[in-house]
Amino acid sequence: MSRPVSRWIAGLAVLLGLAAIVTAQLGPNRSRIENDLTRRATAALSAAGQTGTRVSFTGRDGVIVTSEADAGRARSVVEAVTGVRAVTTRVLPAAVPPPVTATGAPRNMVVLAEDVRATVDLMLLREQLSVVPPLRFEFGGAGLTTDSRAALRKAAALLADHPDGRIRIGGHTDARGSKATNLRLSRERAEAVRAALRDLGVAADRMTAVGYGEARPAAPNDTAGHRAANRRVELSVS
Repeated sequence: MSRPVSRWIAGLAVLLGLAAIVTAQLGPNRSRIENDLTRRATAALSAAGQTGTRVSFTGRDGVIVTSEADAGRARSVVEAVTGVRAVTTRVLPAAVPPPVTATGAPRNMVVLAEDVRATVDLMLLREQLSVVPPLRFEFGGAGLTTDSRAALRKAAALLADHPDGRIRIGGHTDARGSKATNLRLSRERAEAVRAALRDLGVAADRMTAVGYGEARPAAPNDTAGHRAANRRVELSVS
């Protein structure tokens, strides 16, 4: 083997090793990074007078939820925070005139403010749950895989951060077996996730468990990988 080729192979091996080290270190630190960026971005928004803006992070990518009038300023503030890679803006619907009572008096503005905060909270929860890894199951059973249990703990933490949010837990199966059996199994999977979340501190009355059987596949049931993708539970804000 010629010397230039040997050097090229050695250099490639070093780069691959460094990439593996970086990946191994970033994985466990992802939650810490997200929490740190959220804390610093929230403080920066508060210092800039953007107290009505909410921000959350997936990795180093931020999502802000705010009014149309504040969107540009809030985005600039969050983008300036050290460590932020990208920022997405979610604009709240335009405010409507407050409803009036039978006597013509406007509705309490404090109640309106609480409604806006609740809307922002649910939008953030929906955004954050959408990036939680899928909850997967082994064929024929309602036991979560090891990776899915870790994802479930992340979902429980998100629900703890948004105590007013309610979720629908939808269970699904692949197409093997009878439709009746799959419907029963999907319900068992949804109930298993509901029970696990309850054990992690989520109140039972915040969750609704539903089974869809094989009726809503995420992928064609033509390969082992696709069938595994269909054996799942999905969490959605209700």
